[in-house]
Amino acid sequence: MTVESILALFVAMLISAAVPGPGVFACIARAIASGFQDTLYVIAGILIGNIVFLVIAILGLVAAAQALGSFFIAVKYLGALYLVWLGLKLWLSDSASEEFVVNAPSSSPRSSFLTGLILPFSNSAVIFFYVSLLPTFINLSSLSFTDSVIAILVISVALFTVLALYSYSAAKVRKLFNRRETRRAFNRGAGTLMIGTGVYVAVQRA
Repeated sequence: MTVESILALFVAMLISAAVPGPGVFACIARAIASGFQDTLYVIAGILIGNIVFLVIAILGLVAAAQALGSFFIAVKYLGALYLVWLGLKLWLSDSASEEFVVNAPSSSPRSSFLTGLILPFSNSAVIFFYVSLLPTFINLSSLSFTDSVIAILVISVALFTVLALYSYSAAKVRKLFNRRETRRAFNRGAGTLMIGTGVYVAVQRA
């Protein structure tokens, strides 16, 4: 890959990732509820899922992925239920503490990572997004191992940059407020956003 194609791919991925979708909403919800650090696990899950689909696209295994249609459908609905359940937990979380930062409704790293991993795996269309995106910048038929690694790194960095910026901004806003009523409103807003993400995942087309 040339420097120009690398930069072009990076910019294109930045723009695509910046469009609000389930991944962005899930990160914002987690940042509002638990702060920036917990969101990093969500982002890690999203990145792993996208890397898997990137490898499938690069290796030309789209037909094999299509054959796993029932798998994607099962993950889609199970993932949607899981996200709704997380949203309900946020709605019912305790906001009675005086220190919002200390006693935020944090989630385990495993739960946060699973939240992120669910999102790409619940939508097989992610594969076709990469199948249509990559040929614009690189020749998949003659792609070397090094070029493949570079493409994966470029896309991963772009994704991480966008999701981290959304999450950091949401976490900063969250820290500005310490009143109990405001904390409760933040938790319920985050819960509603997570429930909405789950519903969106359930109804979107594969």
